[in-house]
Amino acid sequence: MTAKRMHGVTANEYTHGARAISDIATNIIGIVATGNDADPSVFPLNTPIFSTSVGSLIDSAGIQGTLAKSLDAIYDQSDAQIVVVRVSDTDDAAEKKANVIKGVQALSKAPAYTGFKPKIIGAPELDDASVTAELVVAANALDGFVYAASGGYETIPEIIQYRKGFGDKNLMLIDNDFMAFPQTAPAEEPAAPGDISGAVLNKVLNILHGTSNQGKNNQANVVAPAATIARVLGARAMLDQKIGPHKSISNTEIQGVSALRHARSFGLLNINSDANTINNADVTTLIRENGYRVWGNRTCSADPIWAFEPTVRVSSVIKETIAESFLWAMDKPMHPSLMIDIINTINAKLAEKVYKGWLLGAQVFIDPKKIEKERVSNGIFAFDYEFTVAPPLENIELNQHVSDRFIVNLTDRVIEFASNIKPTTV
Repeated sequence: MTAKRMHGVTANEYTHGARAISDIATNIIGIVATGNDADPSVFPLNTPIFSTSVGSLIDSAGIQGTLAKSLDAIYDQSDAQIVVVRVSDTDDAAEKKANVIKGVQALSKAPAYTGFKPKIIGAPELDDASVTAELVVAANALDGFVYAASGGYETIPEIIQYRKGFGDKNLMLIDNDFMAFPQTAPAEEPAAPGDISGAVLNKVLNILHGTSNQGKNNQANVVAPAATIARVLGARAMLDQKIGPHKSISNTEIQGVSALRHARSFGLLNINSDANTINNADVTTLIRENGYRVWGNRTCSADPIWAFEPTVRVSSVIKETIAESFLWAMDKPMHPSLMIDIINTINAKLAEKVYKGWLLGAQVFIDPKKIEKERVSNGIFAFDYEFTVAPPLENIELNQHVSDRFIVNLTDRVIEFASNIKPTTV
C-alpha cells in the first residue's frame, strides 16, 4: 500500500530549547511513632499518612506514646508537611522494637501510599541502634536524611563508641536531650503519711539533681525530655522552607525548651570543651548559648567529601531534581538539537543554584569516552555535570598580632606637636 498523499499544506510543530526544572520538596518530614490512643481513622497502624500541616494532626494524636509529643515538638519549630507511620506500643521491648522497625519499612514506601517522599527522617525517642540502622536504609531508598539520637549516653567515651557503629553519609547523630515543662503538669494530690505522689517525687528529684529554680512562689521546676529529635526535624524543615538545604542545622535555635539533660562545657575559644570533643567524633551536640541550639555540621560518613550535612543533602536534592525532570526527553530521536536542549536545561538549573547560594560553581560537560559509537547506537547518551556545594563556616580563624609596629605613631605625634610649640619670650 502506498503512502497516503496530501494535496494541500502539511503543518508540523516542533519544540526546541531548555525546559524549566521544578525543585523537589526537601522539607517534608517523615516519622515513626507510637500512640495507642490516637484516632485510627487518622493514623491507621503501619500505614504512612500525609498531611500538609503538623498542627492539624495534634488533636487526633491522643496523649500516649511518642506521637503526640513528637508532633507538638515539630510544631514548635514549624507547621511542616509530614508523613507519619503509627505503630503499636507494648511493654515488651523486643516486640516494640520489631513494631518500630516494621513502621520504618512502611515509611520507606510512603511515595506509593501518599504520593509524597519524606526527606527529613527520624523516629523520636524510639531510635536505638537497630532502629537507626533501619532508618538509614529507608533514607537511602527515599533520598532522605536521618537525624537520630546518639544512644542516650551521658559520657563522652560512650558516645564516641556508639558513633563507631555507623558510617553512612545520610545520618547525623545527636547527643544530649532538650528538656521542657510538660504541656500538662501532673496533678498534685495530698500525700498520705508515708506516701509521696508522683508530682511531688518529680519535684524532689529535680531539687536533688540541682534542676530546680526557686521562684517567688517557692515552686520547683518540673522538666521532662522534650522530644529532641522531633524538634531537630522541625527545625530542619523550617530551615529548608526559609533558606534551603544548603544551610546547616548547626547553630539553629530550638524553640520550646528550657534546659539540657546533660551539662556539656562549651566555648567558642575552647578547643577542649565537651561540645568540641563530641563534634570531633562527628556527633552533633546541644548547647545553651543565647538560647538552646543544635551544634555540629558532620554526618557519619568516613569519606571527607560527604563530611558536611549540607553537602549530602544538596547533592541528593540536585541529583533527584535533575534526574526526574527529563520525562519529556525520554524516547525522542537522538538529534543534536535534543542533546543541546538537555545540556541547556541542566546548565540552567545549576546556574540557578549558584545564584541562590547553594553552590560555589557548576559546569555541564560531555565526556567523549562515555559517548562511544556502541553506547549511542544502543540508545545511551551520557551527560556529566560537576558542582561544589558551599561548605558551612565551621571555624573562623582569627590571627591576632601584637607588635611594636605602631609605636612610631606615638613618637611622630609627639615630635609633631612639640615642633609646633612657639618659644616663650618677654
